[in-house]
Amino acid sequence: NTEAYVAPTEEEIAANQAREIRYERSEILEEKVDPIVSNPLRWDALTSDQKNEAQTYRQALLDIPAQSGFPDPETITWPTKPDWM
Repeated sequence: NTEAYVAPTEEEIAANQAREIRYERSEILEEKVDPIVSNPLRWDALTSDQKNEAQTYRQALLDIPAQSGFPDPETITWPTKPDWM
């Protein structure tokens, strides 16, 4: 007893793409950004420029779902991580 294949709808595809992009973004935040931003000792050791870069990078990651074309992965512009991070 096999059932016929039913292709995913555009909405299902978009929901899966959004989930994958948010997951990737969360991984970057959890592994690269938040350990610095949320650690007072590490944060205090940064220069003012580094703090600004970290805040800008973090906000750009958080703003990814607001980009036009989201969740199409072909249209997403991922922010550039600061070299020192």
